[in-house]
Amino acid sequence: MKTDLLIDFVWIPSDLGGHSVDPYSGMRLSIRWQRYLEAHLQCMRDVECQVMTFDSITSRGRALCVLSAEAELPAEWLQEGQLVELLNGFRVLAVGKVTS
Repeated sequence: MKTDLLIDFVWIPSDLGGHSVDPYSGMRLSIRWQRYLEAHLQCMRDVECQVMTFDSITSRGRALCVLSAEAELPAEWLQEGQLVELLNGFRVLAVGKVTS
């Protein structure tokens, strides 16, 4: 069973190392939990993001992210407020938190 995460995020502008375009539905990115960095170093997790809202003036948005793998995540990783980063390779494209 695939895992869905609703994430509120801030998109990093390209001049600070982010992506050169605004987020779009269908983006495939890696996700890492800030609190569980060691787990990320052992196993990267990919997501497909469906952008629900994005304000290009404030660079804030909300996305439904679906984990590509069907591996179970610890329940505490899915709790509201968990801080995450969305990545493309080594680049951090967005920072955010799990929301409900």
